[in-house]
Amino acid sequence: MNINEKIINEAVERFKRGEIKNNEDVENFIDGLVQPLYQKLLDTELENLLDYAKYEHKPNKEKNSRNGYCKTKNVQTKYGTIRIRTPRDRNGSFDPVIIPKGENRLGKFEDIVLSLCAKGMSYRDIADMLKKIYGVQISKDQIQKFVQTINEVVDNWLHKPLNKLYTFVYADCLYIPVIDNLQSEKKAFYVIVGVNVQGIKEVLGIWCDKTESASFWTSVFEDLKARGVEDILYSTSDGIAGFKGSLESVFPKAQAQRCVVHLTRNLYQISPKKQASEIIQNFKRIYTASNLEIAQLELEEFKTKFKLLPKVVEKVEQDMQYLEPLFELPNEIRKAIYTSNAIESVNSALRKVTNGKGSFATVESVYKLLYLRIEELEEKWNKPIANWNKIQEQLIELFGERFTQYIEI
Repeated sequence: MNINEKIINEAVERFKRGEIKNNEDVENFIDGLVQPLYQKLLDTELENLLDYAKYEHKPNKEKNSRNGYCKTKNVQTKYGTIRIRTPRDRNGSFDPVIIPKGENRLGKFEDIVLSLCAKGMSYRDIADMLKKIYGVQISKDQIQKFVQTINEVVDNWLHKPLNKLYTFVYADCLYIPVIDNLQSEKKAFYVIVGVNVQGIKEVLGIWCDKTESASFWTSVFEDLKARGVEDILYSTSDGIAGFKGSLESVFPKAQAQRCVVHLTRNLYQISPKKQASEIIQNFKRIYTASNLEIAQLELEEFKTKFKLLPKVVEKVEQDMQYLEPLFELPNEIRKAIYTSNAIESVNSALRKVTNGKGSFATVESVYKLLYLRIEELEEKWNKPIANWNKIQEQLIELFGERFTQYIEI
C-alpha cells in the first residue's frame, strides 16, 4: 500500500467514526498532515548531514552531532500556519533547504501578494483575503515590505537589454497623478509595446516626463537604441505632433503609421451626434477597402453622401494621407499596424491598477505597480500575434536581409 492509499484509508476511517463530517473537517485533516510532514523532513535533512539516525550510536565522537532544536516558530504555508522546530547541529553547519533559516513563509506568498497588488487590490484587502482563504495573518505593513523588495527588480527591468530588431512597435502615453513638491500633478508615462522577430509581444519599457512631447519621444527612442535596438520596421502611434520625426531621427528606416482608431475618434468628435454612427461606418469602408483604388471610390461616395457636412468631409480628406500608405502593404501587415489596439489594451490594463489610487507618492512607486501588472500581462503573451506565419513571409519578401539577418535559424 502506497502513502496516498494510507492517507485516504485513514481519512475514510475517520469519516466512518464521525470525525470527518464536512468539507471543513477534510481541510483540517489535510492541515494536520502538513506540520508533521515538514517537521519530519527537517529532521531527516539533519540526519542526512550527520550521517546517522536519531538515537543511533554516533560512529565517531569527533564528528558533528545533534544539538537540540531552535525556538519554535510559526511558518505560513498555503495550507495555513504551522509551528516548526528547526533542529540544530553542534558545528552550526546545518542549512536546511525545506524551510530555510529565517524563512517564515512558504508557498510563494510574496508572489501571491505581488500578483494581487498588480490586480489593483489594496494592501488591507490583500491581508483580509489571505486570512480568509489561507488562514494566514499578514499585516498591511508586511505586504508593503513585499512590494518594496522589488525595487531592484524593477530598476533592472527598466534598463534590460532589448532585441536588435522589432518588427512592429506601438507607442502611447497615459497620465497618472504623482505628488511633486507637495502638489499632485498628472505626469505622462510613456509605454512602448514591441513585436519581436518571433512574433511575440513584449513591453519594451516605461518612461516618465511632465507631459507628452516630441522631444521626449526622441529620448525614449534613444534609450531603446542604447539598450540594443538596431532597427524598427513599423511603428504605430496616436499621431502626436513631431512623433514621426522623433522616431526617424533615431531609427531613420522605420515607417511610422497613424493609428486609425485615433483618426476615427477624432472624426467622431466633430460629427453630429445623430449621424455619428453612420459617418464612422462609412469611414470604416474607406480604410478597410481591399486596395487604394477601391478606397478612393469609397472616399468619393463619402464626400457625396455627407456633402452637407463640409468639416467632416475635409477631415476625412486630410486623413487620407495617413491611410494611403497602408494600401501599399499586404493585408496581414496592414491589419497588424493600422491600429494601436496592442498598446491601448495594455494601457487599459495599467489604468485599472492606477485609477482610484489617488496620487502616488513617487514616480518609482508608479513604476513598481505598472511593472507588476506588465509581468502578469506578459505571462499570457506566449504565442505569436495573429497571422504571424504569413506576416513573416511577407516581411521577408518586403525587407529581405534587413529582416532575415535577425532571425535565429
